Amino acid sequence: MIPAKADPDKQAEYLEQTLEPRLNEARARQRAVFFVDAAHFVLAPFLGFLWSAVRLFIRAPAGRQRFNVLGALNAITHELHCCY
Repeated sequence: MIPAKADPDKQAEYLEQTLEPRLNEARARQRAVFFVDAAHFVLAPFLGFLWSAVRLFIRAPAGRQRFNVLGALNAITHELHCCY
């Protein structure tokens, strides 16, 4: 699924002119390419949609403590690097 404001032509141009040449260099061991993303886990339950015949309460710790994880995946070797 492409986000609503994404331009498919610009994405195809980026893939062909920027990403593919860098991936080819990575395959030739001339460069390292990583795909990076972060996740922020909250230490409390979140209920999106719940149907129940009886009202149900879930006990949860107070506060908004988070567990932040940053991960990087090597595009060629698929080696995962993460810090938290």
